[in-house]
Amino acid sequence: MDSYPKLFIPGPTYVPEHVMQSLTPPQIGHRTPEFSELMSTVVQGIQKVLYTKNHVYLVSHAATGLWEMGIQNSVKKGALHAVNGSFSSKWASVSKECGHETGVLEYDWGKGVKAEDVDEKLSSGRYDIFAMVHNETSTGVCSPLEPISEMMREKYPEVIWLVDAVSSMAGVKIETDKLGIDFLLSSTQKAWGLPAGFSVCAVSNRLIELSKSIPNKGYFLDINVYEKYYEKMQTPSTPSIPHLFGLKFVVEQIEKEGLENRWVRHLKNAEYTRNWANERGQSLFPETGFESPTITCIQNDKEWDINEINEKLLERGFRMDRGYGKLRGKAFRVAHMGNVMREDLTDYLNNFDEVING
Repeated sequence: MDSYPKLFIPGPTYVPEHVMQSLTPPQIGHRTPEFSELMSTVVQGIQKVLYTKNHVYLVSHAATGLWEMGIQNSVKKGALHAVNGSFSSKWASVSKECGHETGVLEYDWGKGVKAEDVDEKLSSGRYDIFAMVHNETSTGVCSPLEPISEMMREKYPEVIWLVDAVSSMAGVKIETDKLGIDFLLSSTQKAWGLPAGFSVCAVSNRLIELSKSIPNKGYFLDINVYEKYYEKMQTPSTPSIPHLFGLKFVVEQIEKEGLENRWVRHLKNAEYTRNWANERGQSLFPETGFESPTITCIQNDKEWDINEINEKLLERGFRMDRGYGKLRGKAFRVAHMGNVMREDLTDYLNNFDEVING
């Protein structure tokens, strides 16, 4: 295949050629001054995007591994997981597989996580960590973090808060330090707009200290091992150096765009897509007030033939989403994050219109 379709799926997301080129400088050694300088630049850039002074680790594997890192470095008593979609469910299963007592705050798909429900579960005193997905990729549901932050600060200041921001980080404003998030994780193939295979996390000082008192964490995901190398602005093992060059380029692009402009762009693209769906007689899958700024999940009320639309869009050079898991065909998602600008989105949805109008 000489050319590949342009991606409008929720991940990996569209990476234009000029961004791809940023991954191609000559290799450098990962134990050299030039590497430490590169990593320092990337870390400082990510800290600005996340409004944090927390340590930022650069990790050469999928964010799935960071689910385990967060859990293994924090749980002594039990882990409470909010589950409102496929990925939050998988994270809860990781805690169970790691042998921790795992509580589940279960929601129907399409529902958001509410502070009062978290409060009710944490009041049992059985859990010392709370884990949730900020932006559930499978359903296009974004749960506001501020109400949960306020509740936890007031009632459970000792509980460690882990947040998966895989499909929101770099696309949604997350004021990490103000919110009091202890472990915030993401991967590069969503709103960061880079190829898959690399992840980042921001870790609070109190979680770093807590990790020192937890035994049997293994080596590869031990925060204390990361800390040892972080002091030298290095990674514990040889990283994907091309991804670091890519992240350097992306944080420079974000700085040029301006943080507030970036958040507004994602919100406006989301609003444009929601209006497009509503004007064609389709409703949104998420409950009102919990719609994602990076992914719009559209309920297929009109019963469009999603597979046929997909085939015709492929002929036109676009890769669409047909719905995740049990939602396949019943709902579909439009990703508008990272490198997707309004002109990209308009082009895609105009072609979508031409396909459904025959």
